[in-house]
Amino acid sequence: MEKLCCFIIIVVLSVNCLSVCFGRLVVNSTTDEEALLAFKTRITSDPNNILTANWSTKTSFCNWIGISCSRKQFRVTALNFSGFGFRGTIAPHIGNLTILGYLDLSSNNFMGIIPSELSNLRRLKEINVGFNTFTGEVPSWFGILPELEHILLNNNNFSGSIPTSRMYNNSKLQTIDMENNFLDGNIPQEIANLSSLETLVLRSNQLTGSIPFGIFNMSSLRVLDLTDNSLSGRIPDNICDDILKLTILDLSKNQLYAQIPSNIYKCRYLQDLSLSNNHFNGSIPSAIGSLTMLRSLNLGMNNFIGGIPLEIGNLSHLEILGMQGISLTGIIPSFVFNISSLRRINLANNSLSGSLPVDICHNLHELEMLFLQSNQLTGQISNVLECKRLQVIFLSDNNFTGGIPTKLGNLTELQYLYLHNNKLTAAVEGVLLSCGVLNPSTVIVALNWSADSVDVGFCIPFSFEHIHSGTGSVTRIYEMCKQYFGLEKGSSSLVEYYNKLWLSVRREIASTSLS
Repeated sequence: MEKLCCFIIIVVLSVNCLSVCFGRLVVNSTTDEEALLAFKTRITSDPNNILTANWSTKTSFCNWIGISCSRKQFRVTALNFSGFGFRGTIAPHIGNLTILGYLDLSSNNFMGIIPSELSNLRRLKEINVGFNTFTGEVPSWFGILPELEHILLNNNNFSGSIPTSRMYNNSKLQTIDMENNFLDGNIPQEIANLSSLETLVLRSNQLTGSIPFGIFNMSSLRVLDLTDNSLSGRIPDNICDDILKLTILDLSKNQLYAQIPSNIYKCRYLQDLSLSNNHFNGSIPSAIGSLTMLRSLNLGMNNFIGGIPLEIGNLSHLEILGMQGISLTGIIPSFVFNISSLRRINLANNSLSGSLPVDICHNLHELEMLFLQSNQLTGQISNVLECKRLQVIFLSDNNFTGGIPTKLGNLTELQYLYLHNNKLTAAVEGVLLSCGVLNPSTVIVALNWSADSVDVGFCIPFSFEHIHSGTGSVTRIYEMCKQYFGLEKGSSSLVEYYNKLWLSVRREIASTSLS
């Protein structure tokens, strides 16, 4: 009898427990569906008609596009609406999705603030709202989300200062990306407390003050990008003593000064080093030549003295070399042209002299962009045209002589050619013959001109299909350019007309980004 009573009690308790658990499951599922429907009401534009066509209460919300659910609980675990084209605001009801782990609203047209109700998402691991138009301050409550690993707020309209309080108590946070917003003030010292942080991207904001030295003690850091702010001060002499895993260091377009620390060689995993557009001085450290994994080196627009260290020739994986505007003198070191991996060379706006090597293209099989304008280079340019993959050639404002080789037509990928302000000679007809081979949809080619000569030629996209070998003429170029650029010849002389035309061409090309 006692055994029977115990069995009955166990059955009753089990039934009650199942009822309670099932009831909770139903309530939680209903709460999730209500939250999603509230989200739907805040969407004012759905260009792909996803919500109307797919989000129907006649089917389980776990089957709706953009929704992922847990198999056991039938609760929402992830929202992925990246690139859906939604316009609207975030419903605070999303904070009721209490087991949500991933929230991706990137590449839409969301606006307004991020509701504070989202601080209830204690299981959230990643929030990505990049490429929207969110406003307001960066939420400080990110710091109370214990599982949060990735914060991506890039390319929005967030303003104010970066939070300095609770946000930095999270030992799991790996990524902070707040690129391209309107954040101001200093970079908080507390960021250095994030022991697992691997990526810190704060570029293109309005940050001021110095870079906290503690950041350079973060042994987990792999990417540090603070480009395009108003940061000042110096970087520590022991910059690479602790951040040994660093692969990207980009501090360009700031107001940093002093010398580049010589222990930079300790960051041996660096692939991208960009310190351009600052006020660094002294000589370029030869230690950079020890960074054998480097693929991009940008040191342009600083106050260096001396030349390019011989050790730079050791960078056998280098693809981008930028040393423009740093007062380089003498000839271009031959080892630069022996780095076969180079795709882009920028030595513009220096005082380099001498001629280009006869075999300049012998090893540069991958070269796509060559910027040597505004130097004192001499000799002929024909050897440059052997680099078959060139898309951009800037050789203007030098002292090059000779003619324009017909092999120009062999550069089938060419998009921009700047040769003005040299001492070149070329007949218009011959130039047009070469231009006719080039890509008719993208290429703008500007050739030499001077006040004493009319040996000038322009290849513009509009004219390619109309110009045939042997039939081009200055008059025809006038008419085509007049129609293309909206110019009037009037009574201007030939040279005056070309002056006007050239100014228009320069404005046209200057509006195109080549970086």
